[in-house]
Amino acid sequence: IDMSAIDDDVVIPNEVASNSLSWPARLYLLHTALLTTSLAIVGLFFNFTILALGFPLNFLGLINTVSFVVSAVLGLPLLWLLAYLPLRLALASGALIQGFGVLLIAVWPSPTTILIASAALGAGSVLFEMSAAPFMMQHSTAASRDRLFSTNTAIRIGLAGVGSLLAGPLPGILAGWWAVAPQSAAAYRGTFVLAAAGVLVAIVPLLLIRSHVALERPNPTTEQHVFSERKVSAASVSWRALIQNPAPLLKVLLSPALISIGAALLIPYLNLFFQQRFRVPDTMLGFIFAGLGVSTGVAALLAPRLSARVGQMATIVLTEVLAIPFLMLLGVAPVLGIAVGAALVRAALFNMGAPLYDAFAMEHTSEAARPTVMALMSAAYSVGYLWGPLLSTYIQVHYGFAPLFLITTTCYIVAVGIKYWFFLRPRAGIAVIG
Repeated sequence: IDMSAIDDDVVIPNEVASNSLSWPARLYLLHTALLTTSLAIVGLFFNFTILALGFPLNFLGLINTVSFVVSAVLGLPLLWLLAYLPLRLALASGALIQGFGVLLIAVWPSPTTILIASAALGAGSVLFEMSAAPFMMQHSTAASRDRLFSTNTAIRIGLAGVGSLLAGPLPGILAGWWAVAPQSAAAYRGTFVLAAAGVLVAIVPLLLIRSHVALERPNPTTEQHVFSERKVSAASVSWRALIQNPAPLLKVLLSPALISIGAALLIPYLNLFFQQRFRVPDTMLGFIFAGLGVSTGVAALLAPRLSARVGQMATIVLTEVLAIPFLMLLGVAPVLGIAVGAALVRAALFNMGAPLYDAFAMEHTSEAARPTVMALMSAAYSVGYLWGPLLSTYIQVHYGFAPLFLITTTCYIVAVGIKYWFFLRPRAGIAVIG
């Protein structure tokens, strides 16, 4: 079943041989840019905000865990919802939910509402992840696909860095206006209000897509029900196919799951690591995370060029292997300069192949199964976050960051080895998923 033929977000024809991006794809990238920049502000100061509000480190771990538990629990219901929603509206809904979560933390920061806000952030995030890749597949051709996926990753990571750079001075500026301490809860809450406004503005490009896509619905009131039924039927067919032949899917999911376990223990707390280890102030943290984002975004843009020379999976494995020594160096760096340099190279290399892996998975998945497989990949990338952040805060309190670097490095090494064994070694391969 051709899912693109029964969605409101239909593919624009006559672009089969072109590597140029379609207009809906460009609007989607604008949405991603605005959303990423705004959420980067939240990401930079989230840990500090919770601690500034007077909550203990263990509660911070609980909040981060709740977000991903909600993502896992809502995965299947949201997948069902995608059978009825056009993908662009699913993306808009995800942004709306995330904006609500950010605003709730800013205006009503009680323990209960913070947990609700964390759940909203998780739900909105998983809705975005489940919708983004299928949307990009619909609005790209074989010639433009690597470019679109890599540009998407470059924007998400690069503008996350720009957002961090812009965010760095914000608490200090607001603190000056309101005559409060720069690292006070009030300054951070004001920063979250600005971030929530940016998230809501990011919905606007998605609302413009319909007017630029030719839609022919002779009778929307009756036809839409037929379209939805066909989409639900396609989803059920894809589930049956995945259950009957699960091996190709499991091969694709195993490495992301291991990366998730390693990342969940360490990556959400790198801002705390820099602050505790090197006493880095907020403004400097903004510069550091801006550098991480920009370097990774540039690397993602270079990924298609390297992929064209050495191959898609070879690029993924090579860049991840080269990143691991820099992760180890980050953990033992004696001075801030070395630590920042190691973090920059590690982030750029390890994330460079991420869009290629998503494209690889989608290219080896039948069209009807793509939303389902992308949902399962999102779950695999999130599985470590179901318990990792809570465990991480416990380890930080009792043992510091050293064990976290060791566990994360081990998980990454095994994950890269799995990619090589399943997809790159001689006689390796994968059947069509679904």
